[in-house]
Amino acid sequence: MKNLIVFLGLLILGNSLLSQESISGMVIQESKEAKFTPVVFANVYWLGTQKGTSTDTSGYFEIPAIKSTNKLVFSYVGYKSDTVVVDQPDKLTIVLKQEQQLDGVEVIYRQKSTEISYMNAIKTENIGQDELYKAACCNLSESFETNPSVDVAYTDAVTGTKQIQMLGLDGKYTQITREAIPDVRGLSTVQGLTYIPGVWIEGIQLNKGAGSVASGFESVTGQINVELHKPESMDRWFVNGYANQGGRTELNVNVSQKINDKVSTGLLLHANVRPFEVNGNGDSFLDFPVGQTFNLLNRWKFTNLKGWEGQVGAQAINEERTGGQSDNELTNPYKLGWNTEQYSAWGKMGYVFPNAKYRSVGFQAKALYHNNENYFGNTIYNAAQQSLYAKAIYQSIIGTSTHKYRAGISFQYDKYDELLDTNAFNREEIVPGAFFEYTLTYFEKFSAVAGLRADYHNYYGFFVTPRLHLRYEIREGSVLRASGGRGQRKANVIAENISLLATSRTWNIARNSSIQGFGLQPEIAWNFGLNFTQDFRINYKPATLSIDAYQTEFENQTVIDMEDPRQVRVYNLVGRSYATSTQAQFDYEIVRRFDVRLAYRWYDVMTEYSGTLLTKPFVSRHRAFINLAYETKNDWKFDYTLQWQGAKRIPSTKSNPVEYQLASESPALWLMNAQVSKGFKDRFDVYVGMENIGNVRQANPILSDQNPFGTYFDGSLIWGPVFGRMTYVGFRLKSKKV
Repeated sequence: MKNLIVFLGLLILGNSLLSQESISGMVIQESKEAKFTPVVFANVYWLGTQKGTSTDTSGYFEIPAIKSTNKLVFSYVGYKSDTVVVDQPDKLTIVLKQEQQLDGVEVIYRQKSTEISYMNAIKTENIGQDELYKAACCNLSESFETNPSVDVAYTDAVTGTKQIQMLGLDGKYTQITREAIPDVRGLSTVQGLTYIPGVWIEGIQLNKGAGSVASGFESVTGQINVELHKPESMDRWFVNGYANQGGRTELNVNVSQKINDKVSTGLLLHANVRPFEVNGNGDSFLDFPVGQTFNLLNRWKFTNLKGWEGQVGAQAINEERTGGQSDNELTNPYKLGWNTEQYSAWGKMGYVFPNAKYRSVGFQAKALYHNNENYFGNTIYNAAQQSLYAKAIYQSIIGTSTHKYRAGISFQYDKYDELLDTNAFNREEIVPGAFFEYTLTYFEKFSAVAGLRADYHNYYGFFVTPRLHLRYEIREGSVLRASGGRGQRKANVIAENISLLATSRTWNIARNSSIQGFGLQPEIAWNFGLNFTQDFRINYKPATLSIDAYQTEFENQTVIDMEDPRQVRVYNLVGRSYATSTQAQFDYEIVRRFDVRLAYRWYDVMTEYSGTLLTKPFVSRHRAFINLAYETKNDWKFDYTLQWQGAKRIPSTKSNPVEYQLASESPALWLMNAQVSKGFKDRFDVYVGMENIGNVRQANPILSDQNPFGTYFDGSLIWGPVFGRMTYVGFRLKSKKV
């Protein structure tokens, strides 16, 4: 209710601002072809005063009228200034004429590998390709090794799968989109991160807390949007190879072709293979499953150069893995494996009105089929998913670009067929919805984004998702942001916790027979956050300080209770569950091309398990982080990351025999990664790196590994590295720039 009141208040504020007397209009230029185009970021100010503004990306401006003068000045570098006498607050159209052509001027700016927009009401970290290249970054799950906002950890000791955590909660509470279309969700919530190769990624946008209602209702702790390389701008061809001492070998090939000025296409190919068995940690299980993955994506981009633009694409993935105990010495080894097939197709279409650049309409659609066959010893888990997503969106302004809005409708269809041994969990979910989002930008000082969406779920009925983002510039370089909103999602109980199949635990799900599938209520949470960002200079070098605080409170949660080592209990939350996150981060360029990133993060994540409020397992309360990056003039790059992770709570094993009991907490960890790379003429790079330089590893990561078919087998109690030190090498080769 409070969020709805704030939302309505912002609308009233926007209307009151509209009623104030102001001067608005558009600044344009005439090209040699006699066509008019907007002049972006032109200066607009009252003559003889310090009061002014600038045009936006559409050439529009708005400036309050003042009593001291009626002369408005328009200027822009390379154009003749123009002074206009304004007698009436009508909309103006100003045509600037170019000055005499000057010789070229070279502007040098060193773009940071990760940048934060100071103008956006939603704090968004823009992670560029240079940041991704600081580590091996073979896929999306490994793309955050140098980012303190996201934790990366292994899910278990037998599958080798990595997962991410944000704000102290699992990655399933973070909405992951690919170019604004929902991507990693459903049955692929965990494994799907590995299906986006790192060298396919052009950039990542990451925001914590409540996101935009235009992206859907499923985000709880944040949103990660992945931008892949575009056919019209990517290299003509690109080849990447990678190999590590664990036997993992990868090859990526990206190819693009410009058909003509209106059509271009891109082909992205990925293959990885782990052909031989490795067991270096002393137990009876392989360190990694062996097998291979093949991933192919083709996309086409087209435009009519008159406002219409669109793309279509398709992707096919095939993965086969086997692991467990080696056949060499055992008569009845414990084996595990999975075969995955995923096929998807998507399309986008957009139109920008030529005479009103601020107005556009867009359409998105995606269809997906995912089939997964798994076995863990004697346990069989097979699952299939069919999904369809569609969205239409329209955006424009209310009077001037100070007041923007976008509105749209969406449709999500999911059909799941899951079978765990003889237990079927089938469901069909249909969710149509509509949304409206209003953006207020009051000069450079204040901006707000207020969004509201309404959806109808065929099981749970009608629900509303409000979200609000506020931004205020305290002074130049100092920005304060606040956010709040609701998130709702449906848990995919087994797929999101598939590591628990690598145990002898029995599943005990408190099912409501009136609800299809797992018979559980949806997960509902509210997230509230504050962020302060300060941009400044120390000894003329740029520095940034960012401080975050976020609180996530669950109305309902699907609780995965592992406190009894003999079973996995799954039930709706009874009591309280919350996550408090605070983080301070400092970025500084010590000397030219030598960057340091320092961060400290504190979590308080608690959930009530069967009447007892306990810390969430495997989440460190404290984490300290240092990243050093240095680049020489002749294209040598050195990257070093040091992390300290505090103790983590381990679920109780007290009812086990003494030899199968673990301590209640893990020890603190120091983890180090480093990489050195060398570039040659902007076409060829070679790199070598080492992960977990200190060879830190969890001793005896698998309980009862010698008797996996017995009562006490458990490979899911993972709090630290399992595989020890890992060395890797790789290369990147791309076409010559035209």
